[in-house]
Amino acid sequence: MTPNSHRLYAYAWLAALASISTAGCLCPPCPGGAGVAPPAAPAAPAAAAGAAAAPVASAPAAAGSRLVIWDGDGAGGGAQGWDSCDKKPECATKLGPDSGSGVNGSTALKFHAEGPGWLGMGWNLFGWYPETAGVDISPYSHLTFQIRVDAKSAEAAPEYFGLSLGCSNKNKKDSADVAIERYAKAFADGKWHKIEIPISALTKGPGAQFDLQSFWEFRLHTWTGTPKNFDIYIDDIAVEKQ
Repeated sequence: MTPNSHRLYAYAWLAALASISTAGCLCPPCPGGAGVAPPAAPAAPAAAAGAAAAPVASAPAAAGSRLVIWDGDGAGGGAQGWDSCDKKPECATKLGPDSGSGVNGSTALKFHAEGPGWLGMGWNLFGWYPETAGVDISPYSHLTFQIRVDAKSAEAAPEYFGLSLGCSNKNKKDSADVAIERYAKAFADGKWHKIEIPISALTKGPGAQFDLQSFWEFRLHTWTGTPKNFDIYIDDIAVEKQ
């Protein structure tokens, strides 16, 4: 990512939160300062030079069809991620695959976060290489994934959970930010929940220029006004035609 793309992500994130707030969602008062942009993508490893091209959905998907994008056990095996927070040194984050903690004992993506403020992560399905990699999700109607929030109590969980997508298209326009709770009430209860988000919700407002044909990064962020300590597990990222 370039410094300009960092700033664009931060602006888009703040605009999305403002839109959600005015729409009457459950988002708490948002941070007063600028949002935290993803850190620069690490250099592609030498082994990535032979990375496979992105899976392509070249024809309209039939109703009931499903494309698994990342499941920790084969799909999306070249993925890499970033994690960050905006109140250092009072906050800390860590992201990576976690064997045995996924749905039915599979490998999940584990995001550990502690502290106040904005805490976020991104999971690039291709490890940022090649720069033109991406999944065409335009034939599908919904983004789906499994999520489990592990906190000592309901009070220890974040106040806000948001999701957005990144694309590899040269314009690098991110999708809109959506509040996960709109699509799954009370999901932060320590159990696995399947989230189904209409792809159309990701292309509204700030996400109008998001390129559905080059989706390559899954992003999750939280916000809380007081220090928290929790783990978020993600599994079975997919798109479906419903």
